[in-house]
Amino acid sequence: MKIKRFGNIEGKTMMLLHGNLMCWRQFEDLIPLLERKFCVYAVSFDGFDGTGETTYTTARDQADKLAAYIEKERDGQLDLLFAESLGCGPAVFLKASPTVQIDRMILNGPEYLDFGVLNRLILKVMPQKQYRTAHEKYMPAWALRFMGQTEQGMQTMLRRIPDHISLESVRATWEAGLYLYRTDFLVQPDAKVACWYGEKEGHMKKAIQRLRTAYPSLIVRCFPGFGHGEIINHPALLVSEMEHFLTDGGTERCAEGSGK
Repeated sequence: MKIKRFGNIEGKTMMLLHGNLMCWRQFEDLIPLLERKFCVYAVSFDGFDGTGETTYTTARDQADKLAAYIEKERDGQLDLLFAESLGCGPAVFLKASPTVQIDRMILNGPEYLDFGVLNRLILKVMPQKQYRTAHEKYMPAWALRFMGQTEQGMQTMLRRIPDHISLESVRATWEAGLYLYRTDFLVQPDAKVACWYGEKEGHMKKAIQRLRTAYPSLIVRCFPGFGHGEIINHPALLVSEMEHFLTDGGTERCAEGSGK
């Protein structure tokens, strides 16, 4: 795992957790806009830190490492945690850590990917396909449809895939995603948590229902016309929304029913 720090060390603190196949560079267009005001920590998870010396294991393991880092570097305090897709798993565990205090958290695109009895078949097929994507930097048309993404938008992400991603790490991230919502989440009635997603991405209705069991005050924000993770390709909009959430918690916009 690698963690890079940017910006004003005296400003409010935020940590950015990337999505699958990505690294801290997923946020490289966002960071220059954030570092003017904030102290920003951008994470590259194990297996995605470009070293070839680490392997992704579980979301809980990543959360434990992040908790230890935040305790050491920030006395256990963060103002905002922003997690994209894969990063939502570690984020949920990190928010529940007794040694860390996170004032606000945004889960962006925490899709419900548990397909029940099909999970084992998916684990036999999908990691190999995604491993190929990591090395060929190519996303097939069916995958674009699944994510609600455009080829142009996806190319921006594909260019940021780090080196030395192993099949073992990819399989572990799939397992983390498929079984995340079987976790007994710690109930946090007063937690200031938002669930964001793009209107074109599916599998969100169950995710929202499940997240509400942990965060009864969950704020839901749907971005019209966007696919999975597409808001990251609009850094000015994303920064504006993040600042809005930090200021007053944000409000629910776009009907929850659009989550398929």
